[in-house]
Amino acid sequence: MSQKKYVSKFQMMGTVISITLFEPNQPLVEASYDYLQRMDQVFSMNRSDSELMAINQQAGIRPVQVSATAFSLIQDALHYSKRHRDSFNVLIGPLVKLWRIGFGGDQVPSSAEIQRRLRLMDYSQVVLDAPTQTVYLKQVGMQLDLGAIAKGYFADQLIQQFQQAGVTSAIVNLGGNVKLLGPNPLTTDGRWEVGVQAPQAIRGIPVLQVQMPARTVVTSGIFERYFKVGTQMYHHILDPQTGFPVQNQVDQVTIITEQSELAEVLATVCYFKGPQAGAALIEQYPKTEAVFIDHQQQIFVTSGLQPRHEGVYSID
Repeated sequence: MSQKKYVSKFQMMGTVISITLFEPNQPLVEASYDYLQRMDQVFSMNRSDSELMAINQQAGIRPVQVSATAFSLIQDALHYSKRHRDSFNVLIGPLVKLWRIGFGGDQVPSSAEIQRRLRLMDYSQVVLDAPTQTVYLKQVGMQLDLGAIAKGYFADQLIQQFQQAGVTSAIVNLGGNVKLLGPNPLTTDGRWEVGVQAPQAIRGIPVLQVQMPARTVVTSGIFERYFKVGTQMYHHILDPQTGFPVQNQVDQVTIITEQSELAEVLATVCYFKGPQAGAALIEQYPKTEAVFIDHQQQIFVTSGLQPRHEGVYSID
């Protein structure tokens, strides 16, 4: 009997989410939907009743008690902010709100406004208290924004929940973030083939394909959210040092690794670093590879991506 695929799609968190199973399991799909809705209620920057907004609204006023989930992810995000201080900052909220790129913003803020927001991005002003599970932002106007890490955390958690439910193979696609579980039942060798979309190409036609065991694939690029003033493009990847969109030759970075939360962070960090410094960083991580595409649509890949034939690479 030929193997079947069961694909469920729904809109949430500003993207299309799809879950692919290889045997029917409607209760698990519904549990996944409910889980992501709960996470939206915890981490959304766009709803006034989320836990994250409660922390931001009480900045400079008082500590806020949060769920173990929120505390854990904020702790992780602060750890990465300290480790990659030049490119990843969980306190980028005030800057994101100022530029509003992708949310109707089409004007360049003044330097004075940008400088004021940059002063609110000092992570030494965040107090985490594990015994009471509280988070306190010491200055009025400070804002946590977990947009650059949260989807990776959700993908990791969903795959873990699938494993606990006895699922052996699955695909979770959270829009720009794909996480695979187990062997691919549709191939003889159990390997997966994931296409990397070029940012300026027609949708659905990958610029290259990667054959791999179950991993996570996360892409960060500048063509989803941006505006133009004349010929100058202003995209949503903001530099926590300058307050402006990053100026470099990179269109897009794709990270392939085992943990989706880490992949989200590395996608942002490697976007800043570019192909040479980014690849050097990736080489330090086991079972981790990267694909860089620059403005000229040239492709750079890290050493573990073995070319098989035109446009097809494989990872052992």
